[in-house]
Amino acid sequence: MLLADRKKEQNISQYIIYMYQTELLIRNFEFDINEIQAQIVDKIPEETLDKEAKAEEIDWYSSMIDSMKSEGLEKKGHLKNVQEEVQKLSDLNLKLLAEDQEYQMVFHAARPAIRENIIASEGLVSDPVQACLNGVFGLLIARMKDKKVSAETLAQIDQFGNVLSYLSHKFKTKA
Repeated sequence: MLLADRKKEQNISQYIIYMYQTELLIRNFEFDINEIQAQIVDKIPEETLDKEAKAEEIDWYSSMIDSMKSEGLEKKGHLKNVQEEVQKLSDLNLKLLAEDQEYQMVFHAARPAIRENIIASEGLVSDPVQACLNGVFGLLIARMKDKKVSAETLAQIDQFGNVLSYLSHKFKTKA
């Protein structure tokens, strides 16, 4: 089973962020499947991923490349099927805000950070769940680039993580 499929089964928020990372990786390798194979897949030890599984990973990356190109995502944006999962989480967010007091407390604690992230997006993001996902993804990018992250930002990311964890748990248990 592909890592993406396992993540989708286990934690929808982690899956979405993993897919965002994969889109970024593909762009960074300029959609070159040979480079992705040489720099990523071939470097995975055989004990972790046998030849058959590596071939499956290459096929998966190839299909991701094809999908991104067909959707015009060479420079920016996210795959339609991934954003459909974000929409499902957003719908669940609205449902839980209306009927789940525990979630309301989690969301309320994160609300100032969510609002700040939405304002900082300058109109690109209006959905609270997307703001949380972008915050967590932004932290991963900052860490990959070895950038220092303030304690205040880390506290905000923790709040985003709390919202996403709750949503992912509820998403999994309703499925």
